[in-house]
Parts: sequence; C-alpha cells; structure tokens
Amino acid sequence: MHYKLNNGFGELIDSSQGGLALVYMHNTNAILPSLERELTGKRESDVFDLVIYPEDAYGYADEKLIQEMPRTMFAELGELSVGMRINIKGQDGESQLVTITQLDDENVVVDGNHPLAGQVLHFEVGIVSVREPTEEELAQGYATGSGAGAGPSPLGTA
Repeated sequence: MHYKLNNGFGELIDSSQGGLALVYMHNTNAILPSLERELTGKRESDVFDLVIYPEDAYGYADEKLIQEMPRTMFAELGELSVGMRINIKGQDGESQLVTITQLDDENVVVDGNHPLAGQVLHFEVGIVSVREPTEEELAQGYATGSGAGAGPSPLGTA
C-alpha cells in the first residue's frame, strides 16, 4: 500500500509517495491494529481515508515517562541533539527507547512516550496489490516485500 500520514494540524508526518509501497503481512501486529482493521477486505486500487484517535494509536503522553537526567549519564554517546532517539536502561533494567527533548550543559530531558503519542493520525491509503503470503513469509512471520512497489501509487501526487 501507499500512504500519506498527517497529524491533526494537517502537517505531513510520513509518506510512501515517491518511494516503494509499504508491504506488510496481515495479522502479524506489524502496523497499528486500528489501521489493519480498516485494511481488512480491501482490494487492489482501493483508496480510503482514515482518522485514528490517540486511544486507538499510540495512546496519550504519560508525564511519568519524561525524565531529567544528568548529562554525564550520556557521555559515551558523544554529541547529543534534541530529537535524537536513544536506548537507555530503565529502572527495571530493560532497554527503553527515548527521545531527547531538551539539553543544557548539565542535564538531558528524555521522553519515553512514542513520538506520535497524543496525536490524531489522518491516513490516506491506496492499495497497490493484495496477495497471499509465501511459505517463507509465513514461516518467518513477516512479509519480505517481493514485488514491493510494483505499480503506481493509487494516491494523488499532492
């Protein structure tokens, strides 16, 4: 499928336009469940719009996942910048992907929320093709993308 994704303010977040179509295998949790539900039963050349609210996407931002930490804890990473995504060890010892949201000489503020948490997502989707998964894809649990991007996008160019 080809897609365009805008936030609730109409700003483009992501798009497959000008690139290869997104290839995924249904029922593998590879995409948002709310998007996958809408894709069920779609056929080649189908085009549709979909609005997904935070509770059906990445949830709402949780203030408890925003932390200020001493910059010395990040010394091994070298140059830091706002927007950088890094893995840190959480209090439970598990690796956690966070985004640096603020920096100063002494501290780093990191946000463990998904970057799209709290956002309304507006998808425009165009189905390029639909096929059964290969035996290899079934065994590995994800689509390999063979034939990905074949054919033009059914979405407009704007």
